[in-house]
Amino acid sequence: MLPVSLTYDDLLRLLKYCCYVVGLAAAAILLFRLKELQAHPLKVIWQSITTALALPPLLIWGLSKLQWKHPRLAWLMGKRMVHGLWWGELKSEFKPSEGADPLPVIPIAFVVQQSYFFLTIQSYTPSVPARSTLEIMVVDPRSSIGQLQYVFEMRRMQDAEDKITIGYGDLQLTSGDKRLGGYYWTNSPTRGHISLDLLTRDFSGIGSFADAQKVRAELLEIQARLALNQLRQLSLSLSGRNGFVAASQPRPKTRGW
Repeated sequence: MLPVSLTYDDLLRLLKYCCYVVGLAAAAILLFRLKELQAHPLKVIWQSITTALALPPLLIWGLSKLQWKHPRLAWLMGKRMVHGLWWGELKSEFKPSEGADPLPVIPIAFVVQQSYFFLTIQSYTPSVPARSTLEIMVVDPRSSIGQLQYVFEMRRMQDAEDKITIGYGDLQLTSGDKRLGGYYWTNSPTRGHISLDLLTRDFSGIGSFADAQKVRAELLEIQARLALNQLRQLSLSLSGRNGFVAASQPRPKTRGW
């Protein structure tokens, strides 16, 4: 069973919107039963409120199932979006020996599933997957900076290795909620830096690094095609404009002999 990833502010905001929904629904029912309201005001008001109280559970159920990838809804509810497929690099500060160079940069993919109540993170590198066990998205009320904080575990089963590494990550959400960057620490003990860019908020069926890499390649191909089409359209537009300017210029008069 997934733990609920709600802050105190998220909970208060949800209660506030539930009250709004009940109030609006009760007012709409009262307008519909206006004639009955004049004859039996207390009875009609009580029935309208009790009927409207059935809506908040439906709202809560819908928010728990809905993927958090709609900007307008996220703005309305005041909850930042991290749902999506992210791609970037991991820079570990681990050194095999004293005076040795750090390990080379490792490509990494994050698959973040988010609803209003739940948040899960699955990360993939070419060699080791990891999953989050505890997650929370907090926002500083003064600076409005979002911080994705999570506890994760990695299970190393390759090369006769049987080891579970526990770690903690703290990533800052920037660039219009399309970039994540920050540090992680493990009980190895090691630490490092992660930087990620959002690839897409629409994804499904990603269960390995190869799956994420394939989706990334497809998206890059689509972007290249769109850029090529735009360049072609711009070239045609410029050539058409130059032809129109040349045709509209007056031809020099020739003198007959």
